[in-house]
Amino acid sequence: MLRFIILRTLNYVVLTFVATSFAYLLAASLMHPESVMYPPIASRPLPPSTIQAYLDARNINPDTPLFTRYATWLGGVLHGDLGVTTGTNKVMNPVLDEFKNRIPISLRLIVLGTVIGVVLGIVLGLVSAVRRHSVGDRIATIFSFLLLSLPTVVVILLVQQLNQLVKNSTGFGLPALNPVNPLLAEGSWASFSYQVQALVMPTIVLGLFGAASYSRYMKVTTLDVLGSDYLRTARAKGLTRSQSMWRHGLRMALIPMGQYLAFAVGAAFTGSLFVELMFNWQGIGRFSVTAIQQADVNGTAAVVLYSAILTLLSATFADILQGILDPRIR
Repeated sequence: MLRFIILRTLNYVVLTFVATSFAYLLAASLMHPESVMYPPIASRPLPPSTIQAYLDARNINPDTPLFTRYATWLGGVLHGDLGVTTGTNKVMNPVLDEFKNRIPISLRLIVLGTVIGVVLGIVLGLVSAVRRHSVGDRIATIFSFLLLSLPTVVVILLVQQLNQLVKNSTGFGLPALNPVNPLLAEGSWASFSYQVQALVMPTIVLGLFGAASYSRYMKVTTLDVLGSDYLRTARAKGLTRSQSMWRHGLRMALIPMGQYLAFAVGAAFTGSLFVELMFNWQGIGRFSVTAIQQADVNGTAAVVLYSAILTLLSATFADILQGILDPRIR
């Protein structure tokens, strides 16, 4: 088992390196941060020597060969330096410092949304498969396809509107914007309570999309298991369909879901982009949008590295889970 985990982890590390390097090279060759920092129509153009010094300090000078810039960036990454941001305000904020402040904010959404989505998806998928063609199965199917057909923005607006209707009717509602209330003392119980309440609606949105997707996949894998020979044998010995599934089929049905979990975190990160924007969360999702808008090469590459590491960790966890569920994999 240990050898299996080490080999798979090394494989994921290599893939992370390739993906991040490719993202940097692509961003450095296609983005033009110099035109964003110093637009040609600037009212007070700076001397060329000053501009060159600014660009060299940020390792984004287009006159420097691409692979020279890549070697400088890679050397910094290996020493824990992700470079500096290249925004329009020309402030050299270390990308790593930005991530230290934003990662905890994003992880709250991604981890909770993924866990809730996976658990609900597995339960709905099992119920839909075991009680196929029942009222519950039809409701779950309609719910899943309706939710998956709607854009994320529309679902967010519906959840916010429902919260507003409840607030107008009862006087109680969840915070719709900002996970932190600046009017409350930091570290106080009121501030903690506000942050927990502000976490509810964004988590619901991510959890709903996750549940809709995972339930469809879980239903398919469960139906395959229900048609297997060993489950028919269990039913021939007197077990009901539900009993045979819970005692013998659940473990086999979860094996494909274990690998599917590797993509769950990536999907949650993609969904969190819209969630952070519309709920005004200052996380990695919002940072990634800003980095692309401002042609921030270092920031864009760091976002890809962050996403790749999340996928690496989730894929490693999925491999461990599969190894536990199916000893043949080990």
